[in-house]
Amino acid sequence: MAVISKWPGREVILPSGRRINVRHAAPEEPDQPPAVMIHGLGGASTNWTALMRELRGDLDQWSPDLPGFGESPPSGEHTVSAYVADVIAYLERFDGPVHLIGNSMGGMICVLVASARPDLVRTLVLLSPAMPQYRLPRGAQAMALVALPKLGEWILGRVNGKPTQEQIERLAPMLYGNPEGVDPDEFAFAIEERMRWVSQAHARDVLLTALRSLVGQYLPPRRRSTWWAAQKVLCPAMVIVCEKDALVGAWSARRWQRALPRARVVKLEHSGHVSMMEYPSAVAHLVRTFLRDVSSS
Repeated sequence: MAVISKWPGREVILPSGRRINVRHAAPEEPDQPPAVMIHGLGGASTNWTALMRELRGDLDQWSPDLPGFGESPPSGEHTVSAYVADVIAYLERFDGPVHLIGNSMGGMICVLVASARPDLVRTLVLLSPAMPQYRLPRGAQAMALVALPKLGEWILGRVNGKPTQEQIERLAPMLYGNPEGVDPDEFAFAIEERMRWVSQAHARDVLLTALRSLVGQYLPPRRRSTWWAAQKVLCPAMVIVCEKDALVGAWSARRWQRALPRARVVKLEHSGHVSMMEYPSAVAHLVRTFLRDVSSS
């Protein structure tokens, strides 16, 4: 599979003054509905390019780099609440509600957006959404250590200073269920993009601030929790959890079935945390089928 290494992107200035780089995959057919895709912690809009290629016949797709990630410059706060405000401000630019898709931290952000502004969200698709859980997979346990004050700075200082191959060996099992099975060109592209971002001076501080904010979402009282917000989501929703996810446990499927009893909850047996990168065709089929069923109901 050939990789599109320079997916079209342009800078968008939000009303707050924060600047985001937004990549756009124009649809193959005119008048396709818009979809906005939100990446996770340490990710970028390029996390979605494989899935965007699969869905160009179905959707008009847009994917922003959240401030401080990808090609968007750092700006002010790099917290979950600030990113929720950014996504809301970006969605307000569209003429009507969009199909909102999020992965990991981006999934949590999308839940909070859909709960706060149902007028902006037509459907909600969540891929391994990062939500409060008290049974942590091994990768999430490691990230919890990184979130600790001073220890996180020390760990990232050591890890990010290692050679590229060592970074690959450390990161790949955290993100993919079967790293050897990923398209080699796509895998190389993902690593190249990750390393390019990590090399920027602001990357460590942005990552730690966002991570600590994410962990802070585990602490609010029940009526201010993200699970409470999830119960207020009104639009049709699909949640994809993955059996080999080292960061978000597949057992969260049961919690989603309670929080959103009318949602479609799907398990991918062989995928890790970034299913849209590991199995883009399978995820595209799930998204396409979900949207078709919603439109016909």
